[in-house]
Amino acid sequence: MTYFKFFLVVLFFSTNLCTAQTENKSIQGTQFQFEITSTDAGTQTEMLIIFKNGEKLLSHILSDFDGDCSSENIELGTYSIKENNIIFYSYWASADRMEKNIYPYGFRKEVYTVNNKGEFHIKTTKLYIESYIDDWTEHQGMKYLNSAPKLGSEIILMNDYISKSEKMYHSHFVLGNEKQKLEQEVRDVLKTKIKENTGYWKEVYGENRKQ
Repeated sequence: MTYFKFFLVVLFFSTNLCTAQTENKSIQGTQFQFEITSTDAGTQTEMLIIFKNGEKLLSHILSDFDGDCSSENIELGTYSIKENNIIFYSYWASADRMEKNIYPYGFRKEVYTVNNKGEFHIKTTKLYIESYIDDWTEHQGMKYLNSAPKLGSEIILMNDYISKSEKMYHSHFVLGNEKQKLEQEVRDVLKTKIKENTGYWKEVYGENRKQ
């Protein structure tokens, strides 16, 4: 293959692996560039990146798909702007015919405020997640998220899981009523995306899924 042909092949695949679209948005009187980048390399990912004057400020996954012939792992996201706040929502779901990989599963809401200098500051975060946080080993504390621990050793396990999850996902873990409210809000704002991407899972995976 000649160098020119090789260059054309590389150029063809490069342009098909990554595409981007940019939209200008004003928050608190400051102009920001909202760039949505899509890639089909390995995992299929669509990401929102927020810039100000060419400087990258924040990023948020809008969709991420991974898996193989017997399993699927997805992350779906969206955002909304309300006055001087920008709110990010995330949803995770997994399914596996082999019953080996049904995590992560969960929900997250992050609220950032924008001041009159165009600076982002984290305001609140809420997270509920069931995930592998010790490599691919299921943490024993996860079983107590939905059934209250009774023994001191069980409380320690649950708190350890929560602490590690907060560190991994950079958010405040919630349980009980807060978890239910978070789940309902995330499901409401991502209803269409969730249905499009997991609506067939019951037929394909049966009960071997977390959605």
